[in-house]
Amino acid sequence: MSPVDTAPDQAPPDEDGAGRPAAPADWRRLDRRTVLLAALVTAGVAAGAAVPTTLGLSGRFGFGPAVAWVLTGAAVLIASGAGADYVRWRRTRYRVGADRVELHTGLLLVKKRSLARERIRSVDLTAHLLQRVLGLVTVRIGTGEHTGSESTLELDPVLRAEGERLRRALLERGLTATSGSHVEGELVALDPRWVRYAPVSFVAPALAGAAAGAVMQVSDWFGAQGQVIEWIEERYRDTSLLSVIVLLAVAAVAAGVIGALGLWVEKWWNYRMEREPGGTLRIRRGLLTSRSVTIEERRLRGVDLVEPLGVRLMGAARLDAITTGLAKDDEEQHGDHNTLLPPRPGRSPTPSPPPYCARPPPRPAPR
Repeated sequence: MSPVDTAPDQAPPDEDGAGRPAAPADWRRLDRRTVLLAALVTAGVAAGAAVPTTLGLSGRFGFGPAVAWVLTGAAVLIASGAGADYVRWRRTRYRVGADRVELHTGLLLVKKRSLARERIRSVDLTAHLLQRVLGLVTVRIGTGEHTGSESTLELDPVLRAEGERLRRALLERGLTATSGSHVEGELVALDPRWVRYAPVSFVAPALAGAAAGAVMQVSDWFGAQGQVIEWIEERYRDTSLLSVIVLLAVAAVAAGVIGALGLWVEKWWNYRMEREPGGTLRIRRGLLTSRSVTIEERRLRGVDLVEPLGVRLMGAARLDAITTGLAKDDEEQHGDHNTLLPPRPGRSPTPSPPPYCARPPPRPAPR
């Protein structure tokens, strides 16, 4: 990405955070395709709401007028979403200086935020499906402090190449301090056999209940909830109550298992953990939404062997990192932000240090 130009309608802020004149060439914009992205996302929301809305209006005004109203409303909604994001794009600038990372944004309420580079502890990249198609990522820069949103900057979106450049540039300190004595490159890659632990997680029964609720909700949208209940009653009128309960339980379990498998594949697809120069662990994963999480090894204080009931009964466990500098808001937004390994075989009551954790060099023998 090239620096933004300095045309009158694109002029960057006049001063930096310290009140000194800002160098125009240092300021950059988000990627302009954010407007197209906003239009596509809004169009998806409008399409999802169009069917139940059309059915609801057609009973009162007729099918033709209902379609016309829905299409008009969808066009207005899409134009509003794209227009709002265009204004955000025009009013957002960021730059990476020698000492600070700065972000200026806002129209009526202008926000100017700045992070000292020496305090930055994480630069994570996330891209949902549409962003991946367009070659974009969201960059989240954090200091690891428990001060809410004031400890993070989010650039949404930038080109993937720009996101990788920012990640390397902001985490490059101390490159030679810990290099040389540890293995670098890929440490762990996904084993497809680990998917067998997905159905025994606590997610499966929750998804089973959600599936039943979704069926009733969708049938209610179409005004057919009563018909669905009557169909079920007629279908099993001559079946014993116990058999009905068993059949419904089996159907719910099957739906939960399928959902858990789907979530596991989306979450852990293409998982790999790498050790990069400078002593950082990078975890990449995700099918539709790709995620890249970087952890500094010097902030790694240990590992936590987590054994949920179902996973433990199958002789497996997952591994979480015990670190300093992961902010509370990071953990709340990404519940598995510190997960090093998904559930996999090989648990033990007193686990030895994993082979991918950095070990200190051996001490010389006393003379």
